[in-house]
Amino acid sequence: MLSIAILDDNIKVLEQYENLLPTWFDKNGIKGRVVAATSDYTEFISVVRDRSVNVCIIDINLQSEVNGLYVAKRIRRENLDAEIIFCTGLLEYMHDAFDVNAYHFILKPIGRNLERCLVKLNREIEARQKKRGVLEIRTKSRIYYIPHDTISHIIKSGAKTSIYWSGNVLEVNESLDSIISRLDPERFVKCSRSQILNKDFIEYIDRKKRTVMLANGYEGRIGRSGISSIASGKEL
Repeated sequence: MLSIAILDDNIKVLEQYENLLPTWFDKNGIKGRVVAATSDYTEFISVVRDRSVNVCIIDINLQSEVNGLYVAKRIRRENLDAEIIFCTGLLEYMHDAFDVNAYHFILKPIGRNLERCLVKLNREIEARQKKRGVLEIRTKSRIYYIPHDTISHIIKSGAKTSIYWSGNVLEVNESLDSIISRLDPERFVKCSRSQILNKDFIEYIDRKKRTVMLANGYEGRIGRSGISSIASGKEL
């Protein structure tokens, strides 16, 4: 998931971002959101400090006492975990972008180059999370990094999806298909329309009652196809 904060001193450009990015997300099947779009660098840094974003899009030439490079250096100095994309009209600053380990340097106007950059970055972030064996879940105020091996089961009920891990329960507004796409396919199986199970937690399956019992005491009902999907490791 891309959670983006934008810093630019041009109000019209900020409006462009807020209109274009959701369109690009829908077009490319990206789960993303614009957390903040501001011309105030102090507000921007505050949002990044809250650790509710993982991508920063920064203009370099700001009409303030500091420029975008200063802001990027603050982000790195404070060890805030976010990718930095410079989107600016100042080509002469391109080499300086390496000093802050920027992900990309894009010349304005914003358009296709930025869209391609975000599509590529989204794929890389998802691949990193799978490799680490961690499920990243973002709420309005927090980012959760949940190790795969601590998740026992995930249940969909109405509009809410509940993730059960290490004795905790986290409710999110996200589909099971979206979540399981970011989980280890060797370990997790979607065995019904409302249920994802971690096979490592399964204590036994009762074929007669068509239930599954997990080691943490959870008992779920599944049909014949659900039993087959657990045995084969394939989704329904």
